[in-house]
Order: sequence, then structure tokens, then C-alpha cells
Amino acid sequence: MKSIKKLSLIPLVLALTAGYSTMASAYENCNAKRAALENQIRIAQQYGNINKVNSLKRALANVNAYCVDNNNSGNVTQSLEKKVQKLEEKLADKKSDVAEVKADLNKAKAKGDAKKVAKYQAKLAEKQAEVQAVQQELKAARAELAASKR
Repeated sequence: MKSIKKLSLIPLVLALTAGYSTMASAYENCNAKRAALENQIRIAQQYGNINKVNSLKRALANVNAYCVDNNNSGNVTQSLEKKVQKLEEKLADKKSDVAEVKADLNKAKAKGDAKKVAKYQAKLAEKQAEVQAVQQELKAARAELAASKR
């Protein structure tokens, strides 16, 4: 009787160690995480466990959205550097737009055209708000880049 109990424990032990080895490999890289989750989704679907399937699909979506392989960290840094550069260019364009609107506003003031002055003041406020938004976005991108370099 004892030998039967021991024999029945062997598949259980093997199943648990296989599960742990799958989980360990899932932490090695993003592709392994995806594969492990997709396998678990298939198993949960096979047994009709809808709640488990839904939670595993959310986990898979998070892996797809946020997982970064350690060997791809250079690529992430490069993409963040490009993002910062594009935002710097965008900021320069926005500042140029502000300068143009200020020049138009000064011309309207010089002519004494109250209607155009009001128009350009509103436009100037809009352009300045755009500059501030891009500055905040650039600040966040620079912080993200600095964090990725650590």
C-alpha cells in the first residue's frame, strides 16, 4: 500500500517541478514569458476555466505592452534618446511659432487694430500653452531616459 502512495506522488512531484521550471524560464526573457502564458491559456481553455483564461490574457497583454528584455536595453535607450531629440525639435518649432505670433501681435498693436490684437493675444496664449505641454513631455522623457541608463 505504501508503494502505491509513493508511486502516486511521483507524477505530482514531476508536475510541480515542471511548473516551477516553466515559471523560472518565464522570467528569463519576454518571449519565454509570452510562451508560458500562452501555454497556460491553452490549458485553462482546455479545462473551460474562463476566469483563469481572462486573467492570463490580461497578464499576456501586460507582458506585450511592458516587457523589456535585458539584452534589448540598449534599444530602449536609443528609442528614448530619439524620443527626447524629437521632442526637443518639436519644442524649438513651438517656440518659433510663439515668436511669430508675438511679432504679429506687435504689428497689430502698432497699427492700433484692437480686433487683431485680441486675436493674436488668444493665439499667443494657445501657442504658449502648447510650449508648456511639450516642455512637460520633454521633461518626462528625459527622466525616463535617465532612469533607463541606471
